[in-house]
Amino acid sequence: MKLTLEGPENPKLIEKIANGEKVSLKDWPGAKLFVGNAYDKYLEMKKASDDADL
Repeated sequence: MKLTLEGPENPKLIEKIANGEKVSLKDWPGAKLFVGNAYDKYLEMKKASDDADL
């Protein structure tokens, strides 16, 4: 399974995820976690939205 983490660099969050600990993204402001190909779809939607704003 592919996980993509976007947001401020925070090694403690990455460590907790890698160790299999439960985490709540509410405790990590600005962090977004994507599973599978969701990040690629997010980028496509973001680009389409940015293009529409032009």
